[in-house]
Amino acid sequence: MNITSKYKNDLDWFIGFSEGDGSWQVDNTGKPIFIINQQDPQTLYKIKKLIGYGTITGPYFNKNAINSYHRYRVANLKGTEKLIGIFNGNLVLFKTKHRFSEYLDAFNNYYSEIGNDINKQIHFDNKTIRPTLEDAWLSGFIDSEGCFNCVVVKNKITKEPSTVSLRITLVQKSEPEVFKYLKSLLHGALQHEVKKDAYRLSCNSVKSRNIILDYLLKYPLKSKKTIAYSLFKKLHVRITDGKFNWRLQNRRARQRLFRLAININKDIYS
Repeated sequence: MNITSKYKNDLDWFIGFSEGDGSWQVDNTGKPIFIINQQDPQTLYKIKKLIGYGTITGPYFNKNAINSYHRYRVANLKGTEKLIGIFNGNLVLFKTKHRFSEYLDAFNNYYSEIGNDINKQIHFDNKTIRPTLEDAWLSGFIDSEGCFNCVVVKNKITKEPSTVSLRITLVQKSEPEVFKYLKSLLHGALQHEVKKDAYRLSCNSVKSRNIILDYLLKYPLKSKKTIAYSLFKKLHVRITDGKFNWRLQNRRARQRLFRLAININKDIYS
């Protein structure tokens, strides 16, 4: 990412997180507004502290929704200018570049029309950016869009749990080039769900899981998803350390691992 700052890792994480959960909007007066909705307000307070602008409100409740959410919102001139400086030329996904370009056009038009003292129009920087394992963009994107998942496989005869299958997944609509790149970077498996035009990247192999888990040691997650990550890593290490054999483990030892797998699958990090 093209950021030079002592907060580079935090800002790279913020860009990745925003490309998953952020929303670049224009209100009915033509004013640009940036919004992130989250169930966990603590993540939003971390973002507000990093950016130095914005408000956090909530909780809000959707119709028929069990969980509430909070909202981080930036609408003032100084905060919007700072966000533009962070995002412009540093976005990865095609769709977020498109939304940001409309947001930037709205900024140029809105503040010139109301007579604010803006020195010049800000031009959209559409350069191609690819995340690496040496920046924190992917950590932010996993925090917003990633899923740590365990599938408990039962014995066909006894119907008791016999083993677990581990995977880390990322899903996004209409981003073939970026997800083909991430497939190569992470040594994962890529599926295209044609009806939804969604790309699903699954990291099922020990090699691909090790790549992500080692990466997240260097660039840690910042949301409640760290809970699922910690449990997932513990289970991954336990069953890949070369000492574990499902058939030789006693029933009590297997049950402990299955409980760990079930806890990972709980919706504790949405």
